[in-house]
Amino acid sequence: MNISKAPIFLVLLFFSSFLFASQIKAQNFDEGVSLYEEQEYEQAANIFTALDTKEAALFAGKSYFGMGQYLKAKTYLSEIDTTAGKELFADTKYTAALADFQLKNFDSALSSLYWLANQGSSQLSFDARKLYSQILDYLTIQQRKEVFQRTQNPGIRFDLVKAAFKKVDYKTAKVLLGQLKQTLKDTLFNNYLSELEQMVADSVSYRMERTFGESVLDAPEGMTYNIGAPLPEYSTEENEFGISQGLYFGYIMAVEEFNQKQSDKQAFIRHKNTSANPDSIDHIMTDFAWNYSVDAILGPLFSEPAAAMASLTEQYQIPMLAPLANADSLNNGNPYVFQANPTFASHGKKMAQYAVEDLQMDTLAVLAERGSLGETSAFAFRDEAEKLGAKVAYFFVEDLKDEGYEITSYSKHFTTDSTVIDSLGYHYLDAVYAPFTGQVAATLIDLLLIDLQGLDSNLPVLGSQEWGGAWEANDINPERLKDRTIYFSESYYINSKSDRLEAFNNRFNDRFGMEPNRFALIGYDAAMFLLRGLERSENPALLKEALKNQPIYEGLISNIHFDGRQVNQEVKIFKLTQDGISPAKY
Repeated sequence: MNISKAPIFLVLLFFSSFLFASQIKAQNFDEGVSLYEEQEYEQAANIFTALDTKEAALFAGKSYFGMGQYLKAKTYLSEIDTTAGKELFADTKYTAALADFQLKNFDSALSSLYWLANQGSSQLSFDARKLYSQILDYLTIQQRKEVFQRTQNPGIRFDLVKAAFKKVDYKTAKVLLGQLKQTLKDTLFNNYLSELEQMVADSVSYRMERTFGESVLDAPEGMTYNIGAPLPEYSTEENEFGISQGLYFGYIMAVEEFNQKQSDKQAFIRHKNTSANPDSIDHIMTDFAWNYSVDAILGPLFSEPAAAMASLTEQYQIPMLAPLANADSLNNGNPYVFQANPTFASHGKKMAQYAVEDLQMDTLAVLAERGSLGETSAFAFRDEAEKLGAKVAYFFVEDLKDEGYEITSYSKHFTTDSTVIDSLGYHYLDAVYAPFTGQVAATLIDLLLIDLQGLDSNLPVLGSQEWGGAWEANDINPERLKDRTIYFSESYYINSKSDRLEAFNNRFNDRFGMEPNRFALIGYDAAMFLLRGLERSENPALLKEALKNQPIYEGLISNIHFDGRQVNQEVKIFKLTQDGISPAKY
């Protein structure tokens, strides 16, 4: 329209429509800012992305950053250049630096901050200088090398090397200085280089300064840890619903407790629905790594999807802590996979240690079903018992199903009648290890106890966790426990008299309006152990080793201690008699 030649009423209509649209946009922008300040990031992003202004693009980027979608945040931030104005562009650069830091694009983050730090004495420049310095102190030696090789800024290269001094040993410091001197041509750095050369002129003084200097990697203020939680969503009618929901609520409780105690760092759970379909695991893991840049993963729920995700954790170098999966083949040499639930091999090993070292047993028998999960426990038990100097006189790992679960031909060796033992050349035994598992566990438990009762044998039994479950389900006749003690291993134990547990139950009820199930406790313990690892390591690049060597965590339902390995070694031992179950060692 040629406004100069239009009728006056059309001109007025045009300008009134333009002003009305501008007012609506302004109102929408203000509403978006209010939602952003209330941390309603998704709603705010919906408003900002519908507005075609540079300010809206900035706040769209900020909103997606708040949601943990850093790549999407950078997409909107990239729409803003110097033509938007100095202040708006500076704010954009700072927000982009934060996104790059979370994406571990440390060279880009440092480049933006270096530029901002030299833009005067504004608050934003001060914040940029502060964050720049904190990132330099935070980087591992590997991360520092990668930034050094990628950046073309001589000032950043110099600062990378200077910040490494007193954090690395003397020989490494000398190498870093040599590399720096090769890349710096600007004579402006000569005086600064002389300072570094003086620091490494004498190895003794350098080592003394390093001893008393700051060598710990501290995370920058405002550090955000992103934890992926791949869990399936079930309908409330499905049995697995309580498992998945309990774990997730447990994660939330741990993260909220962590955040309340931290003044300068926060953790967030980034949940993805696996839909109980292993085929979706690849997509979810890629989304975690590329879009959310997660620092660790809690889950998946069971061993099969966990195994599918395991190979990708190594590819992306993201530690995964599985709360429930206990398949012995899960980590399979993968240094990024950790199992909070002890494996069946761990159960067998721990029971052997308890039998030999605590109960002073030295002659043992083993009875397990071939092809069952208990078979793994049986072999681990035998290996550890013999390693400790005991003798496994009988090792029966047989196809009991094909034999109609007729175990008399094996159980006859478990007599305690000295006459029978001597006449038939049997071994005097201290106990029999019977790690029965699966659907037939209760049947095998009953058959073994019947046979022992028929033999009038009071031989102690060492068992799997199914022995405790059989007692709780009233599948064990108390008469068959007369003069007999059964010891069984268990991954979890709830001390109903614990003050910590009572306090947790109250907080959980206030938060979710329900009582926590055992899976909520398992989820809480696993998440809290992981968060303590992040707290100790500060830099997620060091989390893998931090988890492996972390001190024992004594949780609400489980203890977790990897003791330099990748499978939780904290298996609890319980005693079962006619009087019931009591802790034997935990």
